[in-house]
Amino acid sequence: MIPLLMRDLPVPLRLVLTQVLVYRILIGHPKQPEIEKDLAKRKAGFRGELALRNFVKQLPLEKYVIFHDLQLEYNGFHFQIDTLLISRNGILIIEAKNIAGTLIFDNQFNQLIRVKPDGTEEIFEDPRVQAERLRILLGRLLAKYGMNFLPIDQLVFFSSTKTFLKSNSNDPNAFKKVCKSRDIFKKIETFENTYNQPRVDEETIYKIANFLLSHHTPQKINILKEYGLTRNDIRSGVRCPDCLHIPMVYERRSWICPICLYTSKDAFIDAIRDYFLLINSSITNAECRSFLHLPTVHTAQKKLRLLKLPYEGEKRGRNYFPLLEWEPQNIMATLENEQKYANFLIKS
Repeated sequence: MIPLLMRDLPVPLRLVLTQVLVYRILIGHPKQPEIEKDLAKRKAGFRGELALRNFVKQLPLEKYVIFHDLQLEYNGFHFQIDTLLISRNGILIIEAKNIAGTLIFDNQFNQLIRVKPDGTEEIFEDPRVQAERLRILLGRLLAKYGMNFLPIDQLVFFSSTKTFLKSNSNDPNAFKKVCKSRDIFKKIETFENTYNQPRVDEETIYKIANFLLSHHTPQKINILKEYGLTRNDIRSGVRCPDCLHIPMVYERRSWICPICLYTSKDAFIDAIRDYFLLINSSITNAECRSFLHLPTVHTAQKKLRLLKLPYEGEKRGRNYFPLLEWEPQNIMATLENEQKYANFLIKS
């Protein structure tokens, strides 16, 4: 089989939006601690997906068609698969987790209990249940379109070597579909031994892969609405690329940071992108002038024209729209290529 990576791992859009929201939320806002906590969880989750991706890269790729961050819909229900492997023998769903500490699988209530160093406990949904739900949904989607040619199995992958897994029962199968770090290779080998006979040819594999790719449907996200926020909760102004202070001051065609004195002529570009990501899918001259803290409508017009944004309408009725690479469905791929920004997003 020709090795085929159908979807590589992007920086998740929800992570990007949460990061921008942390930058922009009013300092001292009541929702700030919750958003910062969610950001930390999403960064940790992304690190887990990156670790999984790096292990998958070490597999004999001639055996598999590979998807990362595959987002699908079945009967109006959106679901996301971290990593999907398709071979001639079967399909394997891998759900990535990055949770450090002592984790107890509660088989009675189908939950995961994390015991913190101070003895307190934190409750999560059992990831085995999550992975099983993904298996069922994917199976139903493929069956709906007559593409259910292969058996589907699932696996939960814990990326942190500092994770200690326990179970509150003596069930010998408690960790049958769970693994840590490099143990993933043994679990994939078990999968291959379980489904050891080819069931389809290469042409059918590509048919299934192309079907899934055509049904990849990124979820639309209104991050302000999710937190019950409005644009009044967002700090306007240009963000300093060096110290992240908002706002910078516009003087003589440049922005100057009043804190670190960093000077930039193009720092406003990220501010415009932040506006499109958080506030609205279009912007007028007046909105641009207000958000960037510019002195005149003529200055705002020059900045908008400099970006060569697509637009509709004339004069005061003109609306500008984001560049194609700034659209939500494309922003993930764009940021994936901005290695400096991607590294900043996932650092501790």
